[in-house]
Amino acid sequence: MMFHHTQSVIGKHAIIDLSGCDPDIIRDRESILGCLKQAAQIAKVTVVGHLEHYFSPEGYSAVLVLEESHLSIHTWPEYGYISLDLYSCNLETDFDAVEKFLAQQFKAKNVESQLLKRKFSPTPVSTPISLVQKLIGRKC
Repeated sequence: MMFHHTQSVIGKHAIIDLSGCDPDIIRDRESILGCLKQAAQIAKVTVVGHLEHYFSPEGYSAVLVLEESHLSIHTWPEYGYISLDLYSCNLETDFDAVEKFLAQQFKAKNVESQLLKRKFSPTPVSTPISLVQKLIGRKC
């Protein structure tokens, strides 16, 4: 049995830092969650659930669990700062559109981001069926 040792892109992971955000906007937890859900629509991904945590005296973290992976946000209103992650195994996801939308919504003055390609080398685990073949029929 022969396996290819080339790497396959299984997903992309955007890491986005927004600074100079409007503190009043990023204190509004309901608005933030609404923006994340809109961003998921722009990304053409499917939200299957979410988890939130509120910090005292302020700050907020939320994760949208996606059929394609996840979208997370962590806010520091006292610094006007937000960190975001979007990981999607849908290689057609428009990460630039999501970044632009969220930067506009939170009125960010500065945006720094990087897009990572998540890769793996298919190797047998317990059967000769490759991981890529197992994923056929799944959304990713």
